Amino acid sequence: QWYQRRVRQNDQGDIEVERPTWGINTVLVEGKEPLCLREKFSDWPEPGRIIKMKGHPASGEEKSGMVAPMMELTPYDAALMHRPQPAEEILRLEGSKLGRGRGSTVTQNGEKISVITDDVKVWLVHDYQVHDLPPSYHHVFYHDEGYVIRWEYHLVEDDGFVTKHKAKRCAYYFWQGSDLIINQKGATALKTIELDKEKASQIRVVQHREPPSLLNLFQGSLVIRSDSRAVLDRDQPNLGRREYPAGGAEMFIVRGECVEEAHLLQIPVRMSSLRSRGCFIIVSPFSRTVYLWLGSKATPHGRECAIHATNKILQNYTGTPPRIVTVEEQSEPSELMRCLGQPEDYSPLHMSEDSHLYTPRLFRFHIATGRFVAEEVLCKHRVPGRDTQFPFIQDDLYEVTQPALFLLDAKYQLWFWQGWFEVAADGEKVTGSARQQFAQNKKLAMETVKQYVEELMLAEDPKVYPLDAGFEVPEFKSLFPFWADREEIREFSSGKGSVPAYTGGRRTSINTAYRLLTRTEYTLEELRQKPEGVDPAKLEDYLSEEEFRKVFGMERSEFKKLHEWKQKDLKRRHKLY
Repeated sequence: QWYQRRVRQNDQGDIEVERPTWGINTVLVEGKEPLCLREKFSDWPEPGRIIKMKGHPASGEEKSGMVAPMMELTPYDAALMHRPQPAEEILRLEGSKLGRGRGSTVTQNGEKISVITDDVKVWLVHDYQVHDLPPSYHHVFYHDEGYVIRWEYHLVEDDGFVTKHKAKRCAYYFWQGSDLIINQKGATALKTIELDKEKASQIRVVQHREPPSLLNLFQGSLVIRSDSRAVLDRDQPNLGRREYPAGGAEMFIVRGECVEEAHLLQIPVRMSSLRSRGCFIIVSPFSRTVYLWLGSKATPHGRECAIHATNKILQNYTGTPPRIVTVEEQSEPSELMRCLGQPEDYSPLHMSEDSHLYTPRLFRFHIATGRFVAEEVLCKHRVPGRDTQFPFIQDDLYEVTQPALFLLDAKYQLWFWQGWFEVAADGEKVTGSARQQFAQNKKLAMETVKQYVEELMLAEDPKVYPLDAGFEVPEFKSLFPFWADREEIREFSSGKGSVPAYTGGRRTSINTAYRLLTRTEYTLEELRQKPEGVDPAKLEDYLSEEEFRKVFGMERSEFKKLHEWKQKDLKRRHKLY
């Protein structure tokens, strides 16, 4: 009866069902399902209801003095890493497949559904206050601010006979800058709820992780700035256009693989920020000129996006529009070189005969649900059939739990990157078991990488180079849209609280690094330095037979027969602990 009262037909002839006010709509986590959900299933497992016999093997109890065996891990199947990347990022709202937020999609029934944007509205959340941004400047975001974007759209269905215009819908995005403080993040989410009068879908977006459906709303005009918004009298933020820079130059990298999703990201103005595989915009303060710098290995669609974004950026500044000058790599005029400052190495590729048209792939090695896995890091705005020059950022390496292990496949070179052990604020040292576990994971990762290379059928000694965090070389940095050196990480990786770096940033092969990690014999002096990969509780096992007799004055078999306290005393005398 309740269902019959709530079923009705709307103006478009569609059947709608109104849910009751007491209905539950929530997100559940595996293993923490509430009783009201579990009781709906007749065969839901309930371990707590099983009667067990104390001491019986089935009870799962461990006998006194018995140590649970260590989990046996195996390298990841590298053949799975060669599978094609998943399809493009697809947006689904209110049961409809919206694709990238524009264009048309075809349903399983053969119906053609088109997404039409009706209106876009943007609010700035500043000091817990909401400011309505004018349409002429709602496409400029700052890294330390939060924004709410309201997207109003409707769908057009075409089954080949009749075209139907569906009712208008809306969705709310709340964008949070990378340097937005935690209190303002909460304020942005709260203001989104307050602004959402329609009770529509709400989507959280963090900087550098923008989905294509959000980028499409700005039609190639989105600019993300790394400086701060000017504040007017009475602490009111400046919601209008900026003055043309007079004191210093500004530099932006063009991201996005299609014109509608092109966006600019402000980066430091210096020579090392350039990338031969990218396109950049440099705003000169000297002659009111905007330089469009095109890398020698930039993709055709990347160049198209750069030209489109350059024309859009002119509306960001007050006064007379500046002139645009297009510059190819290695043909920079003196004024542009003056803006970029001191010459620095950015690993240019203009002398390379290879096209460098490819999409780099990044894999993270870690343990998940008791298995050693390689998880690929995907770019949200990737486009099928088009190369994505910079699909990931530095934070993908640095902002995960450390020490981390990654493989970056750059087609012509492969990089095996390892993180660092952080030292606690109270100076607490990293435990030996943590080092041993990391060494085991690293060994599995290297074995997986070697299998990955074999699957590629590369040369016998492929270009696979290990790198430590903080010691990245220019060739590696150039695979990211921007890079910021962090000296504190360099200190960790150089041995202060970290596994001693075996490369120190020097170029070596992964085969050499693997041999160092899997060594079974060391000298006494080497063992006192706690080399990576050894068991710190059994350092004496890594001495050769001759070295063992020389150090302890007895055979290894005789040493094993001694009482445990005597063994520890002898090891302490020789600093093997």
